[in-house]
Amino acid sequence: MPPSLKPALSLGSFALGPAVALLILLLIPILVWLTGAELPQVIPARHMVAFHTAVEMFAVAVAILVFAVGYHVLDEHRACASLMLACAFLAVGLLDFLHLMAYPGMPDLVTPNTSHKTLIFWLAARLVAAVAILLYVILPASSHEERVHRRMFLIGALVLVAGVAYVGIWRPHWVPALFRPGEGLTRLKLSLEALVIALHVLTLGIMALHPEIRRRSGMGLLAGALVLIIASELYFMIYRELTDTLFVLGHVYKVMAYLLIYRGMFLESVHRPVERLEAARQVIEARERRYRQLVDTAPDGVVVTDAQGRILLANRNMEAMFGYPAEELVGRPVECLMPERYRARHEAHRDSMVENWRPRAMGKVADLVGMRRDGSEFPLDISLNTFEDDAGNRITAFIRDITECRRQEARIRHQATHDELTGLPNRLLLADRLAQALAHAGRHGTKVAVMLLDLDNFKLVNDSMGHLEGDAVLKEVARRLTESLRREDTVARFGGDEFIILLSDVGRETDLAAVAGNILKTFERPIQIREGHVINASASLGIALYPDDGTDEETLVRYADMAMYEAKQSGRNTYAFFSERLDSQVHEEQRLVERLKHALAQERFQLHYQPLVDVASGEVVGAEALLRWHDEELGPVSPERFVPAAEANGLIVPLGDWVLRAACEQAARFSAQGLSLRVSINLSAMQFRQQDLVDKLRAALNASGAPPDRLDVEVTETVAMADVALARQQLQGLKALGVGISLDDFGTGYSSLAYLKALPIDRLKIDRTFVQDIGSGHQADMILRAIVRLGHSLDLRVVAEGVETEAQLSFLDGLGCDAYQGWLHSRAMPASDLLGFLETGRSRVRQH
Repeated sequence: MPPSLKPALSLGSFALGPAVALLILLLIPILVWLTGAELPQVIPARHMVAFHTAVEMFAVAVAILVFAVGYHVLDEHRACASLMLACAFLAVGLLDFLHLMAYPGMPDLVTPNTSHKTLIFWLAARLVAAVAILLYVILPASSHEERVHRRMFLIGALVLVAGVAYVGIWRPHWVPALFRPGEGLTRLKLSLEALVIALHVLTLGIMALHPEIRRRSGMGLLAGALVLIIASELYFMIYRELTDTLFVLGHVYKVMAYLLIYRGMFLESVHRPVERLEAARQVIEARERRYRQLVDTAPDGVVVTDAQGRILLANRNMEAMFGYPAEELVGRPVECLMPERYRARHEAHRDSMVENWRPRAMGKVADLVGMRRDGSEFPLDISLNTFEDDAGNRITAFIRDITECRRQEARIRHQATHDELTGLPNRLLLADRLAQALAHAGRHGTKVAVMLLDLDNFKLVNDSMGHLEGDAVLKEVARRLTESLRREDTVARFGGDEFIILLSDVGRETDLAAVAGNILKTFERPIQIREGHVINASASLGIALYPDDGTDEETLVRYADMAMYEAKQSGRNTYAFFSERLDSQVHEEQRLVERLKHALAQERFQLHYQPLVDVASGEVVGAEALLRWHDEELGPVSPERFVPAAEANGLIVPLGDWVLRAACEQAARFSAQGLSLRVSINLSAMQFRQQDLVDKLRAALNASGAPPDRLDVEVTETVAMADVALARQQLQGLKALGVGISLDDFGTGYSSLAYLKALPIDRLKIDRTFVQDIGSGHQADMILRAIVRLGHSLDLRVVAEGVETEAQLSFLDGLGCDAYQGWLHSRAMPASDLLGFLETGRSRVRQH
């Protein structure tokens, strides 16, 4: 806040407490009078007319000043109230002047002067002032009044004065007596003076009860004026002689009150606006200083020109950007900052803008070129803004060097369309080029070949040598493929170790075969991945043709992928064309997936159960739940066929969820029938990786009521060892439910003793391939013996799968194998058949 405003604000927030104290101080003469003490005569009788004339003329002058200030300099916040008070004090000043001229001892004012006549004008002035001050306080804020309203206020004041003058001069008898010689003031006169005092007290009360009124500027001065007027009116009610002290003090207080009102009006209408203007000027100067600082510290170059393009201002960044000192740029045409070939066009554009001049923000102008002092050119962006000031039209330009931005954009565009590792086009760019090639071939009747190349055994490179070496192989393969093809052909990295080769305007298949052969020949040379280390790589290549095999991008890529797998099945390191036989396989696969989805939605699957038999006792101790499917259209479908299809098409998880629920329900039925059969459930790799697996099994157990200790969960060794940390977390969660854990297909993975000890498993299931090798050699028998001993050393039960002969069972019994399952005992069967099988006594089962 500017310091100059503080005195005005302190006066404007003047509290009423000091005003009350002032009133008491001013009323001391009355207290003295009430005691009966004689007050000294201040003005001799012979000088009273002169004193009265001087005091009233001063009061008239102050009242006229209040009018002049309030009428011509309106408070912008309380225009109506200020205008009303100003015109009211014009009336008060004129009425005081008539009171002065009608005072006894003064020359007659048209008619003989009397005390009654002068008191009419006196009381009229007091009443007008009291009402005006009250209205001034209670009127709300308002905007500036129109000229016609100003005149109405002025005319109203003059009409009021004229009416009172007419009554006081020519019709004083219309007013009851206000003064009687020998008796003094009448009851009417005292009542009117009391009314004036009451109005002023009311005004003070309103100010005391409304803080928002007290906070207005000048209200403190007005409160002081009201105190003085109240004291003055009291004196005029109790004085005895025109020359006594109370009469004189009444006039003095009245003049002092007028001065305070004038001061308050001056603060409201003149002093405060001047202070606000000064504060505004200081703010503008501060803004100008900040503007210059901001211009100099702005990250962009800033230049201001006139309408003719002459530079008026340039900041420091302009110096750094263009190489010109700022003082050298001032006064020069702005066209000096652009190459010669653009200057004429820029001048024409500026002239057109000046002809249609209007202040406006023009926004960014793209694709512009700047020229430095040394003649070098660079791309830039400009934002223009036109404005007007006292000196005329101006143009402000914000200039930014976008050289680095353009480089970044180019890099981003390249990264968005190219593979980061190899630099080849990625899928996005490949899709665009393939679409263009097919459109061109469709218009000109030519053919397009889509080749999908996959490196053979690349996973082994990554696993054995590391991903850095694998990346080096991919980069070298990308380089060789690019060099082996025409410039107009496209080689793209499709993902992982797969590459797509796009050939346009191809001829016969024999020509394509030659191209495919040349591509595969590039792998005959070993690939050096680092100093002294080389690998021999090979690839399989699948080929699909437009329009022979397909007419859209997705179909061609899919057919090329199928042909590539055909090449791998043919021995790898070769190529294969898409054929009708592969197409038939595709349709057959699609039909299988559709029927699989339908069966899943209708729950058309079954669980068959293969008994798990204790080797020593021959008792059936459990049953493994095996999924079976008999489709209405396809007939019986082998799990070896539909399970891979479910995994490839994202159906294996919902299918596994169904198995969980169905197996739990069957385990509950076995338990209710008094059978101590443990039911085993196989988890697929994808199902095992689901984070909500434990929650799903818990829900299935709760819904079915199956005892958790009658349920076993089987996970293959390969799945468990793929991510040991995840396997430990999942198996611990399953174990916490109370179910048993089996490690299935043991011996086919890469388990270590440390991992086996860390996992919460209950039994090992030996893979059937080891059981089938029993009796084929000493080495096979030693492997089985080692597995059984390992399991028992870890306190795990050992189960053998695929037992088909008595010799195999006898050998396992000799090793101490705990349980077995296989065709020697029985095949998998529905739950109802299993119950019948057990009831006929063909096999024993434990009872509760």
